[in-house]
Amino acid sequence: MGATLTYENSFVRFIRWVYAGVDRTIFMGMKFTFPGRFVSPLGFLGMLTFVLFIILGITGALLMLWYEPILDRAWHSVENINDTIPYGFHIRNIHYHASNAMVMMALLHMYYQYFSGRYKIRNEILWVTGVILGVLTILEAFTGYDIIFSERAELAISIAASLTNSIPVLGPQMREAFFGAGFHDFILRFYAFHVFLLPIAMLGLMLVHFPRFLVFDVPMVMAISGAVMLTGGVFPVGLGLPFEPEVPPGITVPEWYLTGLYAFLRTMYDKFTTGVAWPGLFIFALLIVPFIDRYKKFSWKDRPIVTAIGITSLAQIIVTTYWGFYIDPDRNKALLERLVIDPIFFYTVMILLVPLSFGFTYMMIKLAKNAEANAKLQPKKASKGSINITQKWLYVIFVTLLAFQVYLNISAYYAVLQGMNNWSLFIIGIIMLVFAAMFHVYRYGRTRAKAPPPKPVSPTPSRPAAAPTPKPAPATTAGEAQKPMAAPPTVTARVSSEQKGQLAQQQQQQQQHAASGGEAGGSSNTAQTSSDHSHLTSAAASKEGQDKKGL
Repeated sequence: MGATLTYENSFVRFIRWVYAGVDRTIFMGMKFTFPGRFVSPLGFLGMLTFVLFIILGITGALLMLWYEPILDRAWHSVENINDTIPYGFHIRNIHYHASNAMVMMALLHMYYQYFSGRYKIRNEILWVTGVILGVLTILEAFTGYDIIFSERAELAISIAASLTNSIPVLGPQMREAFFGAGFHDFILRFYAFHVFLLPIAMLGLMLVHFPRFLVFDVPMVMAISGAVMLTGGVFPVGLGLPFEPEVPPGITVPEWYLTGLYAFLRTMYDKFTTGVAWPGLFIFALLIVPFIDRYKKFSWKDRPIVTAIGITSLAQIIVTTYWGFYIDPDRNKALLERLVIDPIFFYTVMILLVPLSFGFTYMMIKLAKNAEANAKLQPKKASKGSINITQKWLYVIFVTLLAFQVYLNISAYYAVLQGMNNWSLFIIGIIMLVFAAMFHVYRYGRTRAKAPPPKPVSPTPSRPAAAPTPKPAPATTAGEAQKPMAAPPTVTARVSSEQKGQLAQQQQQQQQHAASGGEAGGSSNTAQTSSDHSHLTSAAASKEGQDKKGL
């Protein structure tokens, strides 16, 4: 009996010790799946949102080292981070664009779950916590760009304070709790909300919201991170102007995820109705969706009313977002006149948009269902095969991407040395995207290598040519059986006139029997006639031979 000894180095033993120590924690209760091939990112948008949350946490912690939450020093500390601190420009741009990407990813995740009906498979708690997480994500982004205390931040602060104060009964107390007695209190309180209170609440909800089985796709995570950095290089965020109470502010708009609400407020209608009641009603409608959707199926085609409501809400969001960005370009008008939106025209458009978008969507869903039903009746077309890349070309693609990766790293290094912050951040984003492509090529090649070889196709044996089968004789019908048989070919001989008379008499008798006697009689007469005919023919032939001898 032999024993096999395996040696483990210190690092492997340390990893095993750590794994055994955390095996009973909440984190190990989650099962992470690392796909071996490309998987559509729509199925794990929640995980990508969490990755952006981690990026925000890292970059935000770095920004905290130099930010000063003091009224007269907040804007200047951000300016110092952006212009003086090494890599401060990169960190701030990544933080800003990651916050916008997180809001966008959270909205996409919510609407994908809505249209796919994922909340119907006992996921009501996950849906409710997800909606609350979406609201907290917007609040986290809102408090983040407010603590810069620029002119844009002052506009957002003033609007938020007036909306909070418009809430009946509890409004003044809530404004005092959130905003304090003045701008000095506001900066410190919003800073506490942004870096501590809201992130803690979001982490707590994530523990409830995340399912046990999660997909962690490395190439897609690298691609999302690269896209954030690339966007920061192409569209660097500015500082704006610092807020000065004695200087009148210019025209500005809030971030894109708040411009829809800003459009309602610019109608100068009641603040509580437009700024608190309408958003609250929208959030409440999202919360109760799993409890009022009674469709048994999950596809958006099989839930036409729910799908039409979702498309209508998207149309409302798009229209109001555009309207919030729009400013009258006529500079001859007064500032207030350029900002105010005609309430009659605005609400008329919004009311008409509901039946138009709902009706059009419902009609298109019905047409899609009919087209799908008709397609099932048609013969299925042969599906296209997947793209197969040989091992040689996989090596060529991987080496090319690796060489491009080296070139990009050198370019980013020299761009940083020359102070080209935008260009260096753009190149870093390209580096992340190229790395994602390299990882995907490596994963594809590894999957191909592990795949079993295709089964050999055995040649089909050639079949010998089959001999032609004789055709069966046609069946004789009753009508054909009653017809008299034709006389057989006569032997060339001289028949006397007496013998001719006997033959004619026999044929006449045969026709009479066929007309009166039926099928059996006809058959016997036919046989008798054939024998008599043969006897007469042989007799005529013998007589002819005797005549030749006599001659």
